[in-house]
Amino acid sequence: MAKVFYLCSLQERAGKSFLSIGFIQKLQKEGKKYAYFKPVGCPKGAFSLKSDKDIDFILKNVYKNKESYDRVCPISIPDSYYIDLIDAEKKIEHIERIKATYEEISKDVDYVIIEGGPSVRKFMRVGIDDVSIAKSLGIKDMIYVSPESSDKCIDNIFFTKNYFDFREVNLSAIIFNKIDFEYIPRIKELQKGHIDKYNIPVLGIIERSIELFSPRVMEVKEGIGGELINEAATAGMNNIVETIIIGAMNAQAALKYLRQVKKAAVITGGDRTDLALAALNEDVSVLILTGFIQPDAKVVRVANEKKIPIILSPSDTYTTMRNLERLKPGIQDDEIQAVLDLMETQIDWEFLL
Repeated sequence: MAKVFYLCSLQERAGKSFLSIGFIQKLQKEGKKYAYFKPVGCPKGAFSLKSDKDIDFILKNVYKNKESYDRVCPISIPDSYYIDLIDAEKKIEHIERIKATYEEISKDVDYVIIEGGPSVRKFMRVGIDDVSIAKSLGIKDMIYVSPESSDKCIDNIFFTKNYFDFREVNLSAIIFNKIDFEYIPRIKELQKGHIDKYNIPVLGIIERSIELFSPRVMEVKEGIGGELINEAATAGMNNIVETIIIGAMNAQAALKYLRQVKKAAVITGGDRTDLALAALNEDVSVLILTGFIQPDAKVVRVANEKKIPIILSPSDTYTTMRNLERLKPGIQDDEIQAVLDLMETQIDWEFLL
């Protein structure tokens, strides 16, 4: 029987796809027979863009020539209005399809990496949440991923443990993922004082990597539904965005903040020529102009010279910022090796394998 790594989390955007990529690469490197499985994918739309973009990336760049999309992800359910799309009969149909696909892909392998849903709470109302799926597959052990750099991580871990105990599954190990560097010593204190006494193994504490967990400009454009207006700066679409600044003050006041940050996305109105020009002279990855207001020609010329993309947002500043807060950065092609390097140094593979 294959050993299963079922990655789950109470919080969304915990980095389960990131960990799956690392697990796949490590098992490949060790020459192990393995399979990757994501029971329920979450595409953007119900009727278009029906594939989960994280799975698409993994199939194309990491899990190459292994399985078709449907064999890796038997069910795709959009994030919005999914409760209206699944009745009691659909639940049974979905569980049976997940079981059949899992039984097929887990044949003749030593390990199965299962990437859980966005949260252990997701799809609970319709009966295809992580715990319900695990129980239907006969899986008793689940690896909990905690992405929080605050003491509330302990409450969430033990809330989840108590819930798992009630559902008769086991929180078998914890991975702290995307943890702020300055909080790592505190995690180790909490582990010693609260986790070790319950004999829950901590498989690793992975520091938040700015390069790996920050969005690229191309992802920002997609997230806000924007339009690139200076094609001469297309190369800058691969820039990393570390900070977001809203330019609502005068240019002189804005410089105080712009000079303190690196690789910033600056959001301002298209009619704020003074602020846009001030921003373009600092360490800026992208200029985002709200309200679809075209900028002054001088702004475009300077941006082209510095290869800084200008993106027009169709929304107001508040809505644009909210869309950026919801953005889920993905791993890029040129970051795959960095993921493996991080996995090899931060995860207790001897225990895990």
